Amino acid sequence: MKQKYISFIVIILVIILGVFLIWRGEKANAPADAIGKEVPDNPSTSSEPSAPSDLTKQQDLLAKLQKSVDARDFETFANLLQEVYKNQWNNEEFTKLESDMYVYATDTYFAKGDLANSLRVSTIVYNKVSEAWRFRYLRVVTLEKYGRNALNAGDLKTAEDYANKILQMMYRIEGANLIADVYISRIKDNIKDGNTTLAKQNLVYIWDYEVSADRRATLTDLKTQLGL
Repeated sequence: MKQKYISFIVIILVIILGVFLIWRGEKANAPADAIGKEVPDNPSTSSEPSAPSDLTKQQDLLAKLQKSVDARDFETFANLLQEVYKNQWNNEEFTKLESDMYVYATDTYFAKGDLANSLRVSTIVYNKVSEAWRFRYLRVVTLEKYGRNALNAGDLKTAEDYANKILQMMYRIEGANLIADVYISRIKDNIKDGNTTLAKQNLVYIWDYEVSADRRATLTDLKTQLGL
C-alpha cells in the first residue's frame, strides 16, 4: 500500500513538472514586442489627403495664366509659364494663351515702334522661360531693330553690342547679319582711309561668321580688294 502511494505521488510530480516546462517554453517563444502590450481590437489608421491630380493642377494653372493674360501682367505670366514648361504641359490651351500674350506684345509695342516696352516684356518672359520661342523671337527682333537704328546713325560700337546680345542668346541670322554689316562698314571705312592693315584684321575677325549669301558675297569682294 505504501509503495502504491509513493508511485502515485511521483506521477503527480512528473505531471506538474511537465506542465511547468511547457508553460516556460511558451513564454520564452513569445515575441518580445508583444509582451506586456495591449493590441487594440480595431487599430486606427491615418491616411494623408490625396494630392491633387495633374489634371486639377493644369486646370488651376490654366485659370491663373488666363487671368494674367487678361490683366497684361507679364511678371505673373512669366512665372506661370515657367511652371507650364517645367511640367511639359504644352497643350493647345496653354499654347493659345502664350500666343495671345505674344500677339498683344508684338502689336502693342514692337509694331508701333515702342522698342523699350517690347524689349522689357520680351526680356521678362525670356529670363524666366528661354524655351518660349515666341518671346525669344520678339526679344531678338527688338534687339536687332535697336542695332539697326544705331548702325544707320553711324554708331558702330552700339550696333555691335546689340548684335552680340542676340548672339549670346543663341545663334540667330539676325545677329550674325547685323554684326557682319557693322564690320563691312568698318572695312570699307578702313580702305577709304588707306588703313589696309586694320581692314584686313577686321575682315579676318568677321570672315568665319555664318551670314546670309549677300553678306558673304560682299565680304568676298572685300577680300579680293585687299589681296587676301
